[in-house]
Amino acid sequence: MGLIAASLVISAAANAQSASEGKVEHSNGKKAAAVIELPYPEDEVSDVVADALASRGVKGEKSKGFQIYRNVKFNDRDADLNDLHFKIERKSRKEKDITLVYLLVAKPNENVGARSESDYHKIEEAKSYLNSMIPRLEAHHLELQIKDQEGSVQKAEKRFQSLVEDSVSYVDKIRALEQKMQTNRTDRAAQTEEVKKQRATLEAMRSRRKPSH
Repeated sequence: MGLIAASLVISAAANAQSASEGKVEHSNGKKAAAVIELPYPEDEVSDVVADALASRGVKGEKSKGFQIYRNVKFNDRDADLNDLHFKIERKSRKEKDITLVYLLVAKPNENVGARSESDYHKIEEAKSYLNSMIPRLEAHHLELQIKDQEGSVQKAEKRFQSLVEDSVSYVDKIRALEQKMQTNRTDRAAQTEEVKKQRATLEAMRSRRKPSH
């Protein structure tokens, strides 16, 4: 990985911000939610969230713009089950590589749409959970960059090998041309003598002409 690519990895990690309290659009108005801004594309973030919960045997379902993971414990010591409502979206059209992740924590099968805007149920747990995702996101993003760089290296190596093969081909062609040039020089020398011989014969013939009266 080059210096520029390495600096981009470090920069992305440094730009990951801690989760904070925010508001997210939901049915029946805005709801209080934990929110975090991440320096990664939306699809990468969505994949990491889904993989993290899938590793715990939880599969998400889509509903009203949210990805919901039901009956989740935050950790092995947690006695409560929670429904995690994620909303993952690009920050703006211009900032396509920056993603906002909103997380609402609900009781199992709770109708979140009926909440008031001032309901901060388990907001601290939601912030902690989002923060805990940062290392996984950084690692995932780095692996994608490594894979991409491996492709660049393979492409460069393939191009180099092609140039080496071209070089060998050019050497063979140069040798063949040098051989042809040598043959040409030999043929020209022989032909020069042939021209002299034929001219001499012509002159001899002309010299035998009888003068006209």
